[in-house]
Amino acid sequence: MTSDTPRRPGRPRDADKDLAVLIAARHLLAEVGYPQTTVVAIAKRAGVNTPAIYRRWPTRQALLEEAIHGPGAHTLPEPTGDLRADLATWVRIFLARADSPAARAGVPGLLADSQTEEARRRLLTIGAPVRKAFAELLGGAVDDGRIAPGTDPDLLFEILSGTTTFHALLRVGGQVEPFVSGLADALYVMASQGVATGRA
Repeated sequence: MTSDTPRRPGRPRDADKDLAVLIAARHLLAEVGYPQTTVVAIAKRAGVNTPAIYRRWPTRQALLEEAIHGPGAHTLPEPTGDLRADLATWVRIFLARADSPAARAGVPGLLADSQTEEARRRLLTIGAPVRKAFAELLGGAVDDGRIAPGTDPDLLFEILSGTTTFHALLRVGGQVEPFVSGLADALYVMASQGVATGRA
């Protein structure tokens, strides 16, 4: 084969196998914890071989990041025109994701391991579609005059994400709705007042 010979395309990725791997990772995190959720254990549970996993995810950490922080079973809501109600829905979804057994088992370990710039870029990439949808929710409210312009959507997104994660990790159990209502109210007030960070 010469260098001018076209390369054959690789085998197309199997979405069903990808999903099986992610589900296996979530189940193992919940059952045995972060340290014991190895690529070998995930491969065995998912019924795939380890090279197939490494063709999709370069490292164990990258796989677990997607298993925990990827979209999972929680689809993003469509805006209803009622920003306060929409924010409450977002809080419920983020809290449900953060309160899943896989997230509670895996987030502390990932935070400890995600100290490199590469890891931070991966997390931003995984979260980019969700962050974009949240920014569009606020942008729509600005466009139709429901809130003032100037709010930094990244700031509110980080408050939403960080607060729900902290609550899920440290306050297991208890009533959910008072927390949902309180955080949604706080986000709505900040959005209405055009809270910004001053970042360029």
